[in-house]
Amino acid sequence: MNTYDNTLTINDINLNIKNKGFLLLDILFKEKGWTLAKNELNHIEYKRPDFGDLDYFEIKIDKYKVNVSVPIKHTPYQYKTSFDNYYNAIEYVEKRFKDFI
Repeated sequence: MNTYDNTLTINDINLNIKNKGFLLLDILFKEKGWTLAKNELNHIEYKRPDFGDLDYFEIKIDKYKVNVSVPIKHTPYQYKTSFDNYYNAIEYVEKRFKDFI
């Protein structure tokens, strides 16, 4: 890896994320300076450190669905939705995150 390269690799990421299904999200958020605020098998949350509790992305898994909460840009509000599988939930969070930053 080049000394001037800012891109994180899997080797650079803290592999202690409890739910490995979220590893690629972990890379995406950490590349942009967000921190992992909650790290459970069924609950992860990323916060932007310079915005306190206003901007966060959250995923909670229950027995029947994957619940997602994403910030609404330029507001103190969250949009909440749910999915029936990991793939759709992660894809949604990735898109919202890229639109958000």
